[in-house]
Amino acid sequence: MSGLLWVAWRGQRAQAAAIAALLVLYGAGVAAERLEPGLAGLTFQLSGFLAGAICLIWGAPLVAREFEAGTHKLAWTQSVSRGRWLLAVVAVAAAGAVAANAVLAGMLGWFLPEVGGEVMAWPYYESHGPVPFGRSLLALALGVALGAATRHTRIAMPLSVLLVGAGQLVARALRARSELPFWPLQWAETAVHLVLAMALVGVTYVVIRARARF
Repeated sequence: MSGLLWVAWRGQRAQAAAIAALLVLYGAGVAAERLEPGLAGLTFQLSGFLAGAICLIWGAPLVAREFEAGTHKLAWTQSVSRGRWLLAVVAVAAAGAVAANAVLAGMLGWFLPEVGGEVMAWPYYESHGPVPFGRSLLALALGVALGAATRHTRIAMPLSVLLVGAGQLVARALRARSELPFWPLQWAETAVHLVLAMALVGVTYVVIRARARF
């Protein structure tokens, strides 16, 4: 499995580099807030775009590009099963998504600790705690599933971003109706994100299993 993970990583270095570049931009935003107090809270508000970027850059092309390039014929006719192949590529992408969120959380927590506000207001709530991690993993899984279903990156990419944005609005609406305090609500929402993400990975597996004919 380690060799398969290495191959998956080599195939995803461009996506990792793109997300790293985005984190550099977030770092520039943090620096701008430190230098200009009038920009306080800006990075918190922009942090929600990381999930959409992970979906767009990493999730949607992950399987769709295999169909477009025809490389799925090679990947799925070797000794490695489709399930193991999918597990490897998704595991690498998920690790990248978690790492990206950890870096951003570190920026916000270490360099902007004095920027507070109402904890249930969306800029703070959606940039703190486990929710950003769960949301990014769900966005990644959604992009992967749509890429497998459509088999075209140019269809999967915009569609997945639109659905991620819609899901974020739905989450805010449901959150407003909840009476749970901050941390219990954070963990409950994260659990929902993770369950949905695993379900979407399952859908992706069913889709690629159904592609018996090339």
